[in-house]
Amino acid sequence: MEALQLGGHRLLVHIGLLFNLFVKYSYVPANFMQSTIIPLVKNKSGNLSDIDNYRAIAISTAVSKVFESVILSLVHSDSEVDQYQFGFKKGHSTAHCTDVLKRTTDYYISRGSHVFLCFIDFTKAFDKVNYWKLFIKLLDDSSIVSLLAFWYSHQQVCIRWRNTLSDWFLIQ
Repeated sequence: MEALQLGGHRLLVHIGLLFNLFVKYSYVPANFMQSTIIPLVKNKSGNLSDIDNYRAIAISTAVSKVFESVILSLVHSDSEVDQYQFGFKKGHSTAHCTDVLKRTTDYYISRGSHVFLCFIDFTKAFDKVNYWKLFIKLLDDSSIVSLLAFWYSHQQVCIRWRNTLSDWFLIQ
């Protein structure tokens, strides 16, 4: 990371050219697609044998993270629905969402109205997404999508448990 921070203008120009070639040819090198997954305990006083008590953190190379940031800055949505997204959005949190819900409910109850709520738990939904169907729907919209399709289809990970690394394997 220090090389990126202190590399100066010439390095940034070359990295910019490299990233543009990645997008143009929908290709990234193998080491960009390799991550190490580290399981972290959610609740240390909970059951350490329970798989639901862990969340996985993927660690990638510094240059890969910079490239991901560049892609993120290029991908934007004009959808009105996005303004209602609370989690995973800068300056927003699920705590903010909870506060809005509580104040809205209190407003209507204090005026004698009934309030009906419905909650949907999408905890496991991310694991069920068919990425190929998603990529096919998006392919007409952006050259970035074909790059992401390549990236996702060739992504390799290994697992680090304490000081031991597993073999590399493709994410299917």
